[in-house]
Amino acid sequence: MSIALILNSGRAEEWKLEINKHLPETRVEIYPDIQNYDEVEFALCWKPEAGYYAHFPNLKVIQSGGAGIDHLFPETIPSHIHTCRIVDHMLKSDMFEHVLTCVMHSMKNFSAYSTEKRKRHWHPLVYKSIGQTCVTVLGLGEIGGYVAERLAQLGFKVNGWSNSPKNIQGVISFTGIAGLSSAVEQTDFIVNVLPLTDATRGILNHEFFSFCPMGTVLLNVGRGTHLVDDDLVEAIDKGQIAGAYLDVFQQEPLPKEHPFWNCSSIFITPHVASRTNIGSSVLQLVDNYRRMAAGQPLLNEVSLKKGY
Repeated sequence: MSIALILNSGRAEEWKLEINKHLPETRVEIYPDIQNYDEVEFALCWKPEAGYYAHFPNLKVIQSGGAGIDHLFPETIPSHIHTCRIVDHMLKSDMFEHVLTCVMHSMKNFSAYSTEKRKRHWHPLVYKSIGQTCVTVLGLGEIGGYVAERLAQLGFKVNGWSNSPKNIQGVISFTGIAGLSSAVEQTDFIVNVLPLTDATRGILNHEFFSFCPMGTVLLNVGRGTHLVDDDLVEAIDKGQIAGAYLDVFQQEPLPKEHPFWNCSSIFITPHVASRTNIGSSVLQLVDNYRRMAAGQPLLNEVSLKKGY
């Protein structure tokens, strides 16, 4: 048996080094430099090319290099191949810190003060406090649930919207299409951490923004294709959305000609809200490899039908 690394991230050598620390007797190879494709039963993947799994006739497990699986072409993966994702505390903690930074940056008017500084203009602005602020988190899975819980612990009013009801202390849970408008109708911030599925693709659109109070701030740390770009620009022009913090995009890197670059109300970060920590995540990969070899249930296996 061997492990193939199919990684479009530039971190393959780092992954290989960490895996070999725990599995020194196992051959770990970086695609396409594979000695024997028939011997590969386990593949670690991040944004591979379409049809990547077809190169390996005896492939049993596809391990995502991150928390999501939408980049793996899940709708085409044969049903006999098990697919797993990374669930790591560092991913959750880093996401919470990123979200909190964006929310506080907006609440305390730091973008406005940056503009005022360039003008050498002294202009105190009214700000909001944590206890006065409502945040709605879309998606209450491992990461979204953690973000919502931590925000509630800090004293924010927190709503959560998900596919099924959740019981998270301090978080008011909403579900279903009817619950979506209720979840956002009195919010100050919307944080999207939804998984990407057929049902959530394009969910941040004109209709959704119409549910939001005037002046709502959007944070998208889910997937770029959750957002209809033109609808966001229109909502900002109308004042329905006061601003947006975007970390993910339909095309990455974001093309230089994209209108987001010229919109002063949109704050852009280059998909850095929460990066996989190889040092801690490698333990899940190693455990799953050993479980596969022993015929045991895998950690964090996903439903290809649901997409998460």
